[in-house]
Amino acid sequence: EFVLPSVDGFKVDDTSRTIEVEVVNSEAAPRYAGITVSGCKIAPSPEWMQNELRAAGINPKNNLVDITNYVLFELGQPLHAFDADKIKGNQIIIKNCPAGTKFVTLDGKERSLHENDLMICNSEEPMCIAGVFGGLESGVTDSTKRIFLESAYFNPVSVRKTARRQQLNTDASFRYERGTDPNNTVYALKYAAMLIKEVAGGTISSEIVDIYPNPVEDFIVDFNVERCNKLIGKVIPTETIKTILANLEIKIEKENGNDWTLRVPPYRVDVTREADVIEDILRIYGYNNIEIPEEVHASLVYAAKPDNNKLINNI
Repeated sequence: EFVLPSVDGFKVDDTSRTIEVEVVNSEAAPRYAGITVSGCKIAPSPEWMQNELRAAGINPKNNLVDITNYVLFELGQPLHAFDADKIKGNQIIIKNCPAGTKFVTLDGKERSLHENDLMICNSEEPMCIAGVFGGLESGVTDSTKRIFLESAYFNPVSVRKTARRQQLNTDASFRYERGTDPNNTVYALKYAAMLIKEVAGGTISSEIVDIYPNPVEDFIVDFNVERCNKLIGKVIPTETIKTILANLEIKIEKENGNDWTLRVPPYRVDVTREADVIEDILRIYGYNNIEIPEEVHASLVYAAKPDNNKLINNI
């Protein structure tokens, strides 16, 4: 049985460091959540976390950065930590900046922004390329005491185009481009905040900000069991199909004989049609479990088509 770590122990300690959040471009950032943690002590991560990260090919840096990477690899949800004391105006604004705006990323390179690049800004300047890469001026350093932790769902197309334009390929953009789970953002935020309290100390010093004006709907897909078996080329037991769908978190909304209505979670951006669902069923069932027939029957039907040149000459 797949069991996620519990976040039942999550609680807000106080609201002494509340940061105002405004989402201007909600099309590129359908969901944006964040929380403030104060009194953090920057230090090396525990050995167990460092070992987990090295096994995933990540070099440990410090406890705060390591926790964001750890949650990224465990849950598939990218997070970003801002130094809260560097957030000017005590305000975060998710918007697009004018074309040509200069911005220095964490790698020290100055970049020229495109008008369609979504940015996480404070009241005066951009701090992070949303879903792609952080800024040099707002990142966590050895002197950081308070952080604003971001967990968001960004539009996959928007992130992909920005990453290509800026020639950046990061662990965060890799996941955002392929579609993260919009229903997982607050859970990942709570989990990361609890890890920060455990590993780096501190207190949760704000309520969770969760801006989600238009919840992302599940994909509704009409599915027919007979068509599924015909396309796969083998009759798969109905109970096996149901088990596979359940394991893929695809719910059967309605069942009328062989005609089913399925509800596919929104993070499965590649499963929007019946053929996609059938492909998923086959993938889990196993291509190697489909027997190859000894004979293949096919018929070729010739349909005469007019010859354009001949037709023009005749006319």
